[in-house]
Formats: sequence, C-alpha cells, structure tokens
Amino acid sequence: MKDYSSHFRELVELQLPDDSRILIPRGGQDMMILATWRLSADVFRASKRSRMIRIVISEEALQDYARGSDGARLASDERFTGWLRHQLSSFDPNHDSPLGVEPPAVTWPISTLTNSLKRRDG
Repeated sequence: MKDYSSHFRELVELQLPDDSRILIPRGGQDMMILATWRLSADVFRASKRSRMIRIVISEEALQDYARGSDGARLASDERFTGWLRHQLSSFDPNHDSPLGVEPPAVTWPISTLTNSLKRRDG
C-alpha cells in the first residue's frame, strides 16, 4: 500500500498555526499524527507548547482510502479537513502543566466508520 503519511501531514499542517510541530512516528499499523504549536498567551513562558493532539487513523481506514479513486480520495480529504477544523474549534490547547512536565494529550481516532474519511451512503 502506498504511504500517505506525507499527504495527511500536509492536510493537518494547513489547519494549524505556522509554528506547529507535526510528527508521524513509524512502525505501527495505524497512522499516528502528533501535533503541537507554540502558545503565545503565556507571558511567563514564551516557548510554551500546546497540549498534544494525537490523530490515529486506523489501518482499515487507510486501506479504504488507498483503494478509492482519485475523486473519492479528494472527497475524503475534504471531509477530513472539515472534521479536523471542527475538532480544533472545540479544542482548548492551553494547559497548566509546569515546565518540563508533558501536558495530557488528546486522542482523536479515525476509523472506517468515521465520516471524516469514508462517505456515508444514504
């Protein structure tokens, strides 16, 4: 199966602030996208980073995506970015974790049943 990690990284990158850190660890069957960005609201910690977002796209969803036509993948991309914008609109990236302590991450799973990658019929 083709590796779509760079493609999904770009889709995520376009929805986040310019100084975002986006990592895609290798080795698992599911695709995991990790993202944080600099928070400018904390005057005492100028380099404070947001809570981490962990987007986990299931192997099955990736296989369905890979099997789709170019048009189906484009439609899936649009649903994915719309879903991500919605998730980000209700996400609070701020945290009170002290310096050196990783704040709790939030995990957003995507499976074949998630409307963000696969079109619903009916």
